Amino acid sequence: MHQLVRISQLALCWVVLLAARVAGDELEGAVGNMPADTQAAAAAPTSEKTAPVAIELELSNFKMEALMLVIVAGLVANYFYGSRKNAELANIWEKPIATVLQANFSAVGDGRQVLERDSAADLLFYASGRRHCKYAQGHLMLTARQDPIALLNDLTANNHEKLEVEVTLNDNLPGFVFAAVPRKRSKAVNRDRYDVSTFAKIATHDNVPASIVLFSESSDITNQLLDSGLDKMLAGESGLLEEIYVTDSPAEKPETHDFKREKRLLVTIRLPASTAAGIQSFREALEFVFYMVDYIAEGINLRAETTKKLGKARDEAFKEFARMAEQEKQEALAKILADKRRAELDEVDKMLPEQRRKWEEKDRKKQLKKEQGKRTRRVK
Repeated sequence: MHQLVRISQLALCWVVLLAARVAGDELEGAVGNMPADTQAAAAAPTSEKTAPVAIELELSNFKMEALMLVIVAGLVANYFYGSRKNAELANIWEKPIATVLQANFSAVGDGRQVLERDSAADLLFYASGRRHCKYAQGHLMLTARQDPIALLNDLTANNHEKLEVEVTLNDNLPGFVFAAVPRKRSKAVNRDRYDVSTFAKIATHDNVPASIVLFSESSDITNQLLDSGLDKMLAGESGLLEEIYVTDSPAEKPETHDFKREKRLLVTIRLPASTAAGIQSFREALEFVFYMVDYIAEGINLRAETTKKLGKARDEAFKEFARMAEQEKQEALAKILADKRRAELDEVDKMLPEQRRKWEEKDRKKQLKKEQGKRTRRVK
């Protein structure tokens, strides 16, 4: 049934394109299909009054209009069907999501519902009040069944339904960069993510399948994280855990020195078939996400040399931002001094000649003393 619906929606997109072509053909042939006497009347001089031409109302003359009505009706029907189907799926997946979140957080959603609808195919959640993290937010991404164009794009790009979870960790947790992604996505991740490309390198591990590529800053980090059971989740039969990132740096390269540095855990879980077994596997994958929060806080114990290496790498990567911060600080100080000098000169302009002469003499000595101090520092 699911495949039949997809085929029907693709056929609907094809009908839209066909309608445009039919419309063009009808417009091009409109003059040629006119009766001969009507064409002669149109070509004859209009100096004399002519009798009105009778218009024949036949169904064959309204092919394009009928086709457009069918298309509009099909789009409306598809919208309501797709929206209803996604609403049913949202209700199915909301139950395991709510169960896991309510077991881990004291505040989930707005108190009435867990998933907040952002569109017919996108639902969001927010939860807070848990040890070792500030908050968690998620994005349930369903197929856009109500939109034939978006559906066609999903089919072409081989997109599938998934849940993206982002947990903002506490600041006192260990900071490092680690990622596990599908091999087909590894090049794009290494190219597009600033944190991965700047700090991590490709790592290997015997317990991780060849279809998964690991990025890590240290073998110490890799081994400890995989010991959490992550290796089994990545190699499991369900394969629901698609991507995982543990990072203390931004995904995009910062443009200013005052960028926000937060430690985050990001996980993408593929939605399985909505059967009892599929829902149970999905729930276990989501529970593992919050188990990882506790493991990072309590189970990661990096060696001293690893910690030193991580700090040195960040100092090196962020030194340009340190220079930017110092430059901005100097510019701000120069502006303050310039404003102070301008205000001082405004007061001098209001002085009497004798007072001004004394101030200028005093200021000259002050500036001379300042220049001598600069020369002394240069000699040292």
